Amino acid sequence: MKKLITFLLIGIIGFLLTLIGPWYLIALAGFCGGLLLKNQWSGLLIGFLAGFILWAIHIGFLTGASESDLPTRMAQLFTLPSDTALILISALIGGTITGLAAAAGTSFAKAIKR
Repeated sequence: MKKLITFLLIGIIGFLLTLIGPWYLIALAGFCGGLLLKNQWSGLLIGFLAGFILWAIHIGFLTGASESDLPTRMAQLFTLPSDTALILISALIGGTITGLAAAAGTSFAKAIKR
């Protein structure tokens, strides 16, 4: 139950922070979520999943709402097969950053408790 709450917390805070600031503020959401967990590996996994899903949905909505050909042109620039691959790679980057920040938050909470 605590892991689900942390997952949702990372998703909500990450969404709100990316609305008002730059993309890398998603790491702050992961760090805050990691403070609630006890195990670094679960922090890494939960942070990664929350960041990946948030980033994929966020970029998917932005791409669909814009009706621009920019994602397709960017995919061609990076020699990717489609703009969906670009979205997945971006989501992997967002998930990795959030997961590492959540693991750092878990380590920080452990260090403070000692």
